[in-house]
Amino acid sequence: MADTPHPPAPKVRAPLLLKLALLACVLAVVPLGVVGFLLVDVNRAAVEELHRDAQILALDDLARTIDGELVRAEDDLGAVSRLFADASLDDDTRLRVIQSEIEGRTSLDHVALFDATGARVAVLEEEAVRGVSVPETLSPALRANVERLHVATGEIAPSEAGLRVLVVVRVRVNDATTGFVASSIALGAVQSRVERLAREHFAGSDDAVFVVDSQLRLVAHPNAARAVAREERHDGILASVTPEMIGPALSQSGEYGASDGTPMLGTLAGMEARPWALVAQIPQSVAYASLERMRQAILATVVGAIVIALLLGLLLARSITKPIAALRAHADALAHRRFEARVKVGTRDELAVLGHALNTASIDLEESEARIKHEVAVRTDLGRYVPEQLVERIVRREADMKLGGTKRQITVLFADVVGFTPLADRLPPEATVAMLNELFTILTQIVFKHDGTVDKFIGDCVMAFWNAPGDQADHVRRALETAEDMHAWLEQGNERWRSKYGVTLQLAIGVHTGEAVVGNIGSEKRMEYTAIGNTVNLAARLEAIARPGQVLVTDAVHAAASDVFEMADAGEHQLVGWKTPVRLWEVRA
Repeated sequence: MADTPHPPAPKVRAPLLLKLALLACVLAVVPLGVVGFLLVDVNRAAVEELHRDAQILALDDLARTIDGELVRAEDDLGAVSRLFADASLDDDTRLRVIQSEIEGRTSLDHVALFDATGARVAVLEEEAVRGVSVPETLSPALRANVERLHVATGEIAPSEAGLRVLVVVRVRVNDATTGFVASSIALGAVQSRVERLAREHFAGSDDAVFVVDSQLRLVAHPNAARAVAREERHDGILASVTPEMIGPALSQSGEYGASDGTPMLGTLAGMEARPWALVAQIPQSVAYASLERMRQAILATVVGAIVIALLLGLLLARSITKPIAALRAHADALAHRRFEARVKVGTRDELAVLGHALNTASIDLEESEARIKHEVAVRTDLGRYVPEQLVERIVRREADMKLGGTKRQITVLFADVVGFTPLADRLPPEATVAMLNELFTILTQIVFKHDGTVDKFIGDCVMAFWNAPGDQADHVRRALETAEDMHAWLEQGNERWRSKYGVTLQLAIGVHTGEAVVGNIGSEKRMEYTAIGNTVNLAARLEAIARPGQVLVTDAVHAAASDVFEMADAGEHQLVGWKTPVRLWEVRA
């Protein structure tokens, strides 16, 4: 029997291969080359923005460190000023109490008293720091700033342990300034933070991050010796900056030349409450090093893509219709929920990748039920970090995940464990953490019980707010009921902690209602849903001055809830950061 002759090869096969090869070159290589080289210019702006964002984050971190150190000192000086103004204390008692305050507060190691004319009257200091330099008089300009802002930052002077900055708070009796209290606050923590930022985020560059005062003299620098020497900086990004420009409105970012001619990329920012400016910078050769590597990678990629495109174009037509039919049949099986079906494509090209993807889809669809259950569990866990209402909106893709916020009328509550630092010193670290975690767990449950949002935990303090993200017409009442429940539960918790650890805890709570910005704050990579504004700051100030077991509220809270809660007039208080006294009320149990 004669062999059946093989059918002749289709004559159109070669043209198809050539067409596919040329098409691959035109559609893949040419656009890749054009787009790649255009991306170099685009990425230059992206790299600059990336470094600027990193520098802004570093400067924000440094600003928080500075504010944290000085605000703590200002608060402590405020407490001392109130002792000076307390007419119920005789001079000997007053001096003993103030000396005790100095010994007990970590931010103060001495206090100087000045009369109303700015002349120094006395200096009280810890035994270990005898001889701290304090000015004989306060300048009229500094006194004027204190009168206007209640607290002011003065000159910076070197000491044996490093630089110190003068912080002054006025003493008031019957709304009249009768004197001033001041202290030279050590800037060691600020110097340490600058050194750490330079080491961890700027590869240890000697001039990467630094702080200058209103005279453009160094306050902190990665090279501590330059900071102590109070070196003046009029170069680089500070070349066009004058002392009058130092303030919160000062903000610059971009490329410039250093004093030695090195091209730099940097950011300059003024501080809100200090006459200081912060600088972060990096050499352009370091910042843009990736662009040169990108150019080389693009060239290599284009050449490689040309070779690969030609090879793939010659192989694409080997067996194109059969795998497409098999892929179509498999897709139909998936449409009829026959997830056990599999397809085999041996072309070793994109069709094989598609076949693998369809097989993977079959497996994924079989596992979809398990994933749904897992997503429910993830949603539950996510509720531990953000409000349940916000979780649902995120899951339904209804929440706006962009950075930013909106103004809302909210009620803010701060609850702080009074005297937690000395308490923690008496207990093993494991017991301290266990007790604090148990406390925060219950406080969180109480906030959630009243449909509140737990914003954050700050050391031994919890912050919560109401009327966001959802509307709550009775948000003031919910916050005050939360405060009452916290104190009520603490009585039970203390019984167990007293028997287990031999200690008890007390809470100081501040509540204020008003307008604040609520939304996503942070960066594109890491954000948190939070509230910011004077409403939040005022609530925090109330918690700071509240006595153990006390709930302090403002006139706004009193006006909204005095018909439901019994409140006693706590008088007017001059709070740090507020120009005028604030009338406070105490919620009675």
